[in-house]
Amino acid sequence: MDNTFEKNFARLEEIAEKLESGEVPLEEALKLFNEGSALAAYLQGEIKGAEQKLEILRKGQANA
Repeated sequence: MDNTFEKNFARLEEIAEKLESGEVPLEEALKLFNEGSALAAYLQGEIKGAEQKLEILRKGQANA
């Protein structure tokens, strides 16, 4: 996986477009699906982490 959220998200979009085209051979489609699944899980984790950080910041500001 790349080092930025944006690049990983762009790659996931690219994979989705290829799979949706229906023009990818089965073996390649399976590889892309696995890569996309891993990217989606990683990105969801990144989003969850960002949400938790925002919640901590909100609570800190509410207590200030």
